[in-house]
Amino acid sequence: MDHTATTERPFEIGVRSGHGHTVVTVSGEIDVFTASRLRQVLFDPVLCSQPRVVVDLDGVTFMDSTGIGTLVAARRWLASREAEIGLVCGPGPALRLLEMVSLDKVFEIHASVTAATEGP
Repeated sequence: MDHTATTERPFEIGVRSGHGHTVVTVSGEIDVFTASRLRQVLFDPVLCSQPRVVVDLDGVTFMDSTGIGTLVAARRWLASREAEIGLVCGPGPALRLLEMVSLDKVFEIHASVTAATEGP
């Protein structure tokens, strides 16, 4: 079986900060091959220095258990630094997986980055 098709999909991470938020935008597949790159960003105290981190998963086309583990570990890490994490997931593969493993009850999930970053 040829696995090159799964690794050719573009995996990208973008980071921007401002107004008390760090927004981490992820696109492509979060799997055993790419989750370590996401982990490096989410665990970087300089890149994710704001009190609230929002992970935008709208561009994610696939996520496996490694991706789930990365998000759960990041949640614990950020909580230990008194920071919060929220996820942006519209209908799609990432949201279906989060619901399947009941993490939609653990993470704050928002429909858009705007909804996740606006004040209380």
